[in-house]
Order: sequence, then C-alpha cells, then structure tokens
Amino acid sequence: MKSTLSLRPIVAVLTIASTFFLIGCASVPKTETEAPLVAGTVRTYEVFGMDCPSCHGGLENLVKAVPGIVGAKASWQDKRLTLTVAEGADVPDEAVQEAISKANFTAGERLR
Repeated sequence: MKSTLSLRPIVAVLTIASTFFLIGCASVPKTETEAPLVAGTVRTYEVFGMDCPSCHGGLENLVKAVPGIVGAKASWQDKRLTLTVAEGADVPDEAVQEAISKANFTAGERLR
C-alpha cells in the first residue's frame, strides 16, 4: 500500500521558516555590553525576555527616546540594559521601566 502523505511541503515550510529566523537573528549588528562612551551617569537594569541578538536593538531605540537618556546598550546574553543619563537630567526609573515594557520585555531591578 502506497502512502499518500508527502513530506516535501512540510520540509519546504520548515526550511524556509528556519532560514528566515536565522537571517533575522544574524543580520542584527552585535553591540558591546560595556557602558556607553558618553558623559553622564551610568545605570544598569535587569531585563527579562530577550532571547536573541535582534531583541536588544528595538529596546535600545525605545529607551533612547526617553528624555534625558543619551546612550543605551542592551545585552540579551547578560539580560542587562546599561544606560547613560545626561548630566543634570532627571530620569525616573519608572520611565525606563515603561520603555522596557513597550519593547515587550520585563523590567527587573535596577542594579546600579
């Protein structure tokens, strides 16, 4: 008896999906996990939910839109967000945590 089920379409779909996933994660430039090289106060926060390199780019952009933030570096491996706050700027932790939430991640504690 011959099987009528063909695996070709399933294999094709899985191959295409895997390729797009790998291209998406690999195409994002890697950022360093060190503090940004900008004058100001450096803060570090825990961030949960980042699981690939493409995750931290959007987070950095949203946090840099917070008034008073002049630099942002996120690390999905370390689950950390390092910010530089402009000298004399008043940036409440709640504003940073709101930006983290807008990026669809979970804000942890402020570590420093």
